[in-house]
Amino acid sequence: MNDITCTVIGNVVSDVSLRFTKAGDPVASFRIASNSRRFDKATERWIDGESHFFQVSCFRSLATNAVESVFKGMPVIVNGRLRTHEREQPCGTENHVVRYVDIDATTVGPDLARGTAVFTRTKRDSVAAAEERLVEELLAGASAAA
Repeated sequence: MNDITCTVIGNVVSDVSLRFTKAGDPVASFRIASNSRRFDKATERWIDGESHFFQVSCFRSLATNAVESVFKGMPVIVNGRLRTHEREQPCGTENHVVRYVDIDATTVGPDLARGTAVFTRTKRDSVAAAEERLVEELLAGASAAA
């Protein structure tokens, strides 16, 4: 498959929403805005370029982690697959086709060039269950030995 992957650096401009697929898998969505800046030597000032907005979708464990970690206004780095879709939008007496660009994220993280973060590793359900069984077995073995 020849997917187009990209990395976008920007700011989160919407709250993160969580929904579930018919199969029960979590999906988190939020929007980010990204724009370029350049220094104009003639005016000795920074000039903001055009803003680009992207809808970001996160799936499964990335979705649950994004809901807990990503907030409106946060500077983020998003990596994932580009998806486009078109919709007809009414405009006066005519309809215009608007093209939207979305990102199916594989990675989302804070932009550490603009702040600090604390990382907390999460455990997969299967690992947590295996650890619980091990503790129960150790406690049962200790009770039997006593």
